[in-house]
Amino acid sequence: MTDILHSRLVPSDQAIESRVGDETVLLHLENETYYGLDAVGTSIWEMLKQGMALGSICSALAEEFGVPRETIEADTRLFLAELKAHGILIDG
Repeated sequence: MTDILHSRLVPSDQAIESRVGDETVLLHLENETYYGLDAVGTSIWEMLKQGMALGSICSALAEEFGVPRETIEADTRLFLAELKAHGILIDG
């Protein structure tokens, strides 16, 4: 199985967003489900929309928050897998 951090993921055209402060609310149009992203999730979402590679996103987060890269990678894998499983992110 390929590590999700080596994938190219992009937001689905079925996902619309609304910013609320430093958080984001996503709506999946097809299944009519809302998803809330905290500040870190919102940062990842914004970097994905800019087309950043997942490895670069992990590096940026590790530097910004002063957290070991291994921790960032583990948390990011879980986050991305959840969004992909719900159709918010798709292979790009």
